[in-house]
Amino acid sequence: MKVLCFSDVHGKADIIETFVKDVKKRNLDFDVIIAAGDINNPQRPRVFIDIMESLTSLGKPVLYVKGNWDVNLPERVVPGAVNLEESGPFRIKGYTIVGHGRMMRRFPVKDDEKIILVTHYPPFSIMDKGKKLEAPQQTLHSGLIEINYLIAEYRPIVHIFGHSHTYGGIDWKLGNILYVNVARLDRVAKNGDHIGNYCLITLNGNSVKIEWFFLNGTLRVCSNCGKKVYLPPGWTLCRKCANRRDLRFERLPHEFANVKVKVSSWGGRNLYLNANVHVPLDTIANKEAYNDFLERVVLSRLIKELERVHDKVVVLSKDKVIEYYGNRYDGYVVPFSELLFSCDSRVMGPRLCALMRLYSKDKRVHVLWGVRRSKKAVIEAEYVLFEENIASVKEDIESIRELGFIPLVLQKKIEA
Repeated sequence: MKVLCFSDVHGKADIIETFVKDVKKRNLDFDVIIAAGDINNPQRPRVFIDIMESLTSLGKPVLYVKGNWDVNLPERVVPGAVNLEESGPFRIKGYTIVGHGRMMRRFPVKDDEKIILVTHYPPFSIMDKGKKLEAPQQTLHSGLIEINYLIAEYRPIVHIFGHSHTYGGIDWKLGNILYVNVARLDRVAKNGDHIGNYCLITLNGNSVKIEWFFLNGTLRVCSNCGKKVYLPPGWTLCRKCANRRDLRFERLPHEFANVKVKVSSWGGRNLYLNANVHVPLDTIANKEAYNDFLERVVLSRLIKELERVHDKVVVLSKDKVIEYYGNRYDGYVVPFSELLFSCDSRVMGPRLCALMRLYSKDKRVHVLWGVRRSKKAVIEAEYVLFEENIASVKEDIESIRELGFIPLVLQKKIEA
């Protein structure tokens, strides 16, 4: 079974026309087309129809998931174009293709089905570097932890995704899963030529072969690995070699998969969270990513528990902490790194400086607001979450408590 894959067109119908011509010129044989999101332009939604009509002209089913650009879509349905999130599993030639754009609830499939998973976002920590403002959680990771759990449940042979342009055009085999980042088809050279990448995946049982192509690309030898690959004019390295330093996988001890988590008030009077967290280790790139992943899961679960008490819970980013708790002082520009070590409470205010003393000991300190919604939003409680390794610094913890914060202690225990 052969699958033609791409993503991230961003509503550029002319590039799709170039893509269709390129596929015909190469006389590629395939059974289905997969578009892993960001097909549309929200400001010109009619272009989605034009793109789908161009793709279906190739005479094969076009399966797609929605990306963050795929909003305001026309209601008109193009025959041959299938939204995988609406259709559910699409079965073809012994394989089952499942797609998730926004809905992260697993589709019912049989344990023995050969799964191809399609999402727009990457899994957290797997080829997911992105721009901070475009990332779902305002960090340099553009992947979603929900997708890591989907992978653990489906155990796909191949996971196809886009969104992270930095690692577009790269496949990475981890364990039994081939991760394929197909971003982005709308790549353009400095001279204006279309040089977007796409790929052809050939599956035979559990065996997977992948071929990468570039619009206007020709077959040449990569100057690093020596393989014959298609490269755009002026390129000497294949995408994988150009990013080889970042493709680092660290196999973690199996006992790291299960963690007992508790969040309680300082002093232990109130228990806010008591949970067992399972981490799908095979989908986590390294120890640093593991810690970031676990941090996100804990915050997500804690927020749900606190929202039993409050209408809304908000996690403040570090820049918002400075903006809200720091005193206004005309003429001063003080960066976060400087505040960590020399916060002057007479200038910046005692509440900000008390928080900065905690940040200087552990970057994973978080400030959360419990908010009541009425005619005017009211902050009912200001929580400060920190790990138990700094709970022993009694002076700093007592200081934030006296300033009106509610200190919360996070305890983590690996369950062997």
